[in-house]
Amino acid sequence: MKWQLFICCFLFSLSAFGQLQKVSLNGIWQFKTDPYEEGLTAKWQATNYPALDWDELTVPGNWDLKNEYADYAGTAWYRKQFEAPTNWLGKAIRLHFESVYNDVEVWLNGEKLGENHVGFLPFHFDIAEKVRMGASNTLVLRVNNVFKRGAIWNWGGIRRPVWLEVTAPIRIDHQHITAVPHLQDGTATITAAFQLNNLGVPTEAIEFEWIISKKGKEYWRSNRTKASLKGFQKITQKLTTQLPAAQVDLWHFNTPHLYRSELVVYRRGKEIHRLNDRFGIRKIEVDGYQLKLNGESIRPVGFNIVAEDRTSGNTLPLWRIKEDVDMMKALGVNMARLNHLPLPKEYLDYLDEAGIMVFEEVSLWGKDRMVDPDHPLPKYWLEKMIETKFNHPSVIGWSVGNEIGFVDRNPKVMAYVKGAIQKAKTLDPNRLAIYVSHSVDRQQPDPAEFSDLIMLNTYGNWGKRAEGANRNEPNKPIFMSEFGKELTHEDPNLAYIDIKGMLAQMRDTEYLIGVSHWTFNDYRSFWKASPTWTTPPSQNRGWGVVNIFRQKKRAYYDFRKQYAPVRSLEADYKNNAISIKVEARSKQDIPAYTLRSYQLAWTLHDEQQQVIQGGMEELPSLQPGSADWQKTIQNVTAKNVGSLKVALLDPQAYSVLDTTIYFGVPKSPVIKSVHTASNKIRITFDKIPQAKYYKARYGEKGLDKETTLTINSFIEIPGLAYAKDYQVALVAVNDKGESAPSPTQSVRTDEDELPPIIWTTVPGDKAFFVGYSVGDTDYLYELEYGTNPGNYTKKLSFNNVGVLQVPHLQNGETYYYRFRRRMQWGFASEWSHEMAVQPDGGMTPKVPIAYGFVCQNNKALLHFQPVKKATGYEVRMRHKDTGQENLAVIHSAQSPYAIVETPQNIEQYDLSIRSLNKFGSSDWVQMKSPN
Repeated sequence: MKWQLFICCFLFSLSAFGQLQKVSLNGIWQFKTDPYEEGLTAKWQATNYPALDWDELTVPGNWDLKNEYADYAGTAWYRKQFEAPTNWLGKAIRLHFESVYNDVEVWLNGEKLGENHVGFLPFHFDIAEKVRMGASNTLVLRVNNVFKRGAIWNWGGIRRPVWLEVTAPIRIDHQHITAVPHLQDGTATITAAFQLNNLGVPTEAIEFEWIISKKGKEYWRSNRTKASLKGFQKITQKLTTQLPAAQVDLWHFNTPHLYRSELVVYRRGKEIHRLNDRFGIRKIEVDGYQLKLNGESIRPVGFNIVAEDRTSGNTLPLWRIKEDVDMMKALGVNMARLNHLPLPKEYLDYLDEAGIMVFEEVSLWGKDRMVDPDHPLPKYWLEKMIETKFNHPSVIGWSVGNEIGFVDRNPKVMAYVKGAIQKAKTLDPNRLAIYVSHSVDRQQPDPAEFSDLIMLNTYGNWGKRAEGANRNEPNKPIFMSEFGKELTHEDPNLAYIDIKGMLAQMRDTEYLIGVSHWTFNDYRSFWKASPTWTTPPSQNRGWGVVNIFRQKKRAYYDFRKQYAPVRSLEADYKNNAISIKVEARSKQDIPAYTLRSYQLAWTLHDEQQQVIQGGMEELPSLQPGSADWQKTIQNVTAKNVGSLKVALLDPQAYSVLDTTIYFGVPKSPVIKSVHTASNKIRITFDKIPQAKYYKARYGEKGLDKETTLTINSFIEIPGLAYAKDYQVALVAVNDKGESAPSPTQSVRTDEDELPPIIWTTVPGDKAFFVGYSVGDTDYLYELEYGTNPGNYTKKLSFNNVGVLQVPHLQNGETYYYRFRRRMQWGFASEWSHEMAVQPDGGMTPKVPIAYGFVCQNNKALLHFQPVKKATGYEVRMRHKDTGQENLAVIHSAQSPYAIVETPQNIEQYDLSIRSLNKFGSSDWVQMKSPN
């Protein structure tokens, strides 16, 4: 029957051999939870099921983002219709799901296609025989999110894109690029192993060719090779070539050079399918106690990340990916296990571009029945993970599990880890294969004996734990894959981590070659343990150096100093000259690696942060143990200057360390609102340029008391008397001194309760999200909003904690809202001050704030304020005389610096910048040069 169908289709439509067509199934799907497991019995999967009372959800998305389902764990159903035009007849049609969490069954037109039980990996079905051509087709999913890993939230739903791929019946399923550099002569051997698949036509003769290019320049093209595929046959082919040294640029975390591999299939001389992937050329190896990248010893640093937030869940839109990666690059991050769960292609693509080395992991954790060499699911997970992520140079190894090593909990762990690592090395012999242990220092034998290097997790006694691991498994380098101590605060101002003290136990040890802190970001959880490990009532688990809304904590700045690739950066300004000193790290420091093509950028700013003078100085290569580098820059006039900033830029213009000299105190800040309770006062305000910290002055008869410094945009004054009058004022502070106080306000404590702290307001698609503090005695939360200031036409009540969504709004419309809480005894707090927000679904990004640029020959260093939710920038360079334009794309999204080059001296060009997102671009804004 299959043969008859496909022969008929083949004869009917010679256009079946057209090129790939990708049809998105993203957008609005029907949705319904099924807490009582009624759906199968009621045949919700049937094509003719009415589904009249179903809700609607956006795909990709998580149902947990909607207030009604914020805490739902269980089964839910999705439905969507799509049209299949008749010109698809005779073509191969593949239904792709990039990720559905976690367990899913799929039906098309009432017929079950299959199941998937690995919620973080892609899967597909070939559906050409089941699609109704020229008619509507009904796709139904039954999804369950009960499966979870550790303290991580089990976000439910179709979390990544869904699409149809329409191709010729003969197609390329995948290609695996192996790029081996020959470090002695600079050449590289490149091999492409790929699978051709005939999805139904009779035996067919084809040809294929292979093209390697870099930045649009073709480096190599193979001769066309002939092959023949029978119907429903898959064959694997392999092509190999050698690139000469002149064409080889090695991938490195500081210089992540990327190539493109294209495979093209022809039938009767016409192209029928093309598949392209990026790859990098690099060598990763373990040599004694050294970890080497491209033959050079590195001692890297990183973070673990829980790839989610409270307003996009774990759907990971590109702006979320780029913001997180850019912030980590600015912290000096270059290697980590990164995430317990496999990351999607788009995330790894950006890691390839930005340069962070990671291990992808089979997510076995703790006591787990899947820790068994005979269990089929971990085998499938490992094989699928390697198959789909093979070409990413950022992936330097495969992890087969995390903290599963105690034999009394997992009796088959030794056999499982041994077999899984052997499997990983068979499938991919050019990467590391590892297991992440928290037991290697406490038992012998330990599964870590099979690992290429020791990946150790520990939350105290870091140096002694590493010493024990080295004693039990000598002659292997140790990478501290997780380290920390206890939860820190979700309030950025109260969040301290003694990173300097922790690293003091781990530095200057030959066998301990790098560290990765748990975690970069706070994340949603309900995990309960000891008091210092129990998640607060907001469900925001505070391990990070940024909170769940990516606001920088005090710990962020401490990590930046300790993770920087140099030990210190000092700057001084005297007699119209800037003196700069850079101290290199020692050979066994953490981090420690050779710095090449780093630059020092110096910029003088006025009080509004506009650049009024500046320049760049390229550093010589600095190896660990090098002498200090010093430079004096003459003829720097600090007239009408607010500050001098000196920044160490890596080769991609990420600022990895900086220092600021202030020439004057800040201006007086302005109090936005004052809230009172029986024994405390809260002041809110907007932050201002030139200020690092803020404090309040207060008293009953004068401003004779003051609070400690804060980095927040609010201050609470505790310990006050009830029903008393107080005077309050606000002061801004920088390293030069304090501003004059703001105008004094008189306030009186009363019986009111303070409203929740509003951490952030985030616009969404026809919605906005409010992130807020949660108290132990909170009962519910109320929000009033409208489209005019002070005129609130709707009032909503929620019992969500930490974040709520206000839906059913108009994109582009400005909404004004206020917020309060009700206590468990029913008493309502004061309303918050008014906030404004504009839902941004389908909208282009805002215009970046341009601070200016400085010139050096044909290079320009641009300084600007990044735009939230931007995915990059475009720079227009227009020649002042000829009007000729050149465009440059900046791929980073949240770095405040960029370097662009022009064909001639940069001073002959006018520069403008605009921000980009998936919906388009902002207006241009001109960059001004002081030179």
